[in-house]
Amino acid sequence: MLRLPVGNRAGAVPYVRVDASGSAGEHGEAQPALLPKAGLAVGVWPAEQLTLLGLQLPAMPAARLQAALAGALEDRLLGDVTLQHLAAAPREPDGSLRWAACCEREALRQSLQRLEQAGCEVGRVVPEPALLDPGWACLQQLDESRVRLLWRDAAGEAGWLHLAREEAAAACPQLPLGILVEPGLEGLATRWFGEAVAQQPCDHARWLARAADSAWDLRQFDLAPRAAAQRLWNLLREQAATPAWRRVAWLAGTLAALELIGLNLHAAQLRRQQTTLESRLQTTVAQALPGAPAVLDPGVQMRRALDQARLRSGAATSDGLEVLMGRAAQLLAGTRPLALDFSPGSLSLRLPSGQAAAASRRCQEQGLDCKVDGASLVVTASD
Repeated sequence: MLRLPVGNRAGAVPYVRVDASGSAGEHGEAQPALLPKAGLAVGVWPAEQLTLLGLQLPAMPAARLQAALAGALEDRLLGDVTLQHLAAAPREPDGSLRWAACCEREALRQSLQRLEQAGCEVGRVVPEPALLDPGWACLQQLDESRVRLLWRDAAGEAGWLHLAREEAAAACPQLPLGILVEPGLEGLATRWFGEAVAQQPCDHARWLARAADSAWDLRQFDLAPRAAAQRLWNLLREQAATPAWRRVAWLAGTLAALELIGLNLHAAQLRRQQTTLESRLQTTVAQALPGAPAVLDPGVQMRRALDQARLRSGAATSDGLEVLMGRAAQLLAGTRPLALDFSPGSLSLRLPSGQAAAASRRCQEQGLDCKVDGASLVVTASD
């Protein structure tokens, strides 16, 4: 728990460590960069920097809450509502809202940023008046001659005053039910409020530790804590700015560039090999088939040229009936087809039940082009 510094003003930050049971432990003051690390840092925003406002808002979705707060409180704020940060109190059991806090947005933002830049991420911010129960007051030492009186009336409205020790206490609008007193001010509290008001000792550490029991959080809307991924990205950017990580990044970039250059050289070598092989293939086809047109698909053009040569010599072409019947004979294994249908490049054989699938398996084993269409086996010419 720590008391948030106001704005960018330099100075030590009061803090206290609170254990799992809520008891105050190590405490003191430290510069933001030297604050002890904690699983969750909870800040307390001073009462002098905010106002608690009562209101009545019904239960509503979180997406409408900010606009509803601005509409309900605009007439009660002295400054421009766009410059104010409005935060809702913890909801009532029925989901309604009875309280809100108002403070200067930029002052709170600067305070949080100062701690964040020092490596202290504040996960939650509690308004200081919320450390008091309604009807109670708190008396604390400011300096040798002045004290601070903070109170909440029975309805929950909060107020504060900086008073000289010699002043008479007509400050509270009503006599408090009890008062938290910083050590050394017991006599002053008795003189101001009488012996009938219960006093409870509360030093500065125990005062800050009370924030652990509060459900309030001013970090709402545009001041809400950033996502973990965003914090990780900022941490990586900060690390990358250090000399050691810059050298690592430079080395990684150099290795990536060398790898990219190597891949491009290898791709260029493969393209040259492809061009050489295509040239050799075209040369071979041109030598084997003089007068053939420019080679676009060597395999197809060679088969067509061979078929034309076979036709001129009276031999069967690669997609002729004789060739397809010869292929089918290798697949039928003595099975007699019930019917056949031939078209150039395709021979369809209707076989007895169950024989087409068996013939298709033999077709795959021999690497031939065929398919099963119902009870028919279709044999095609090779591409």
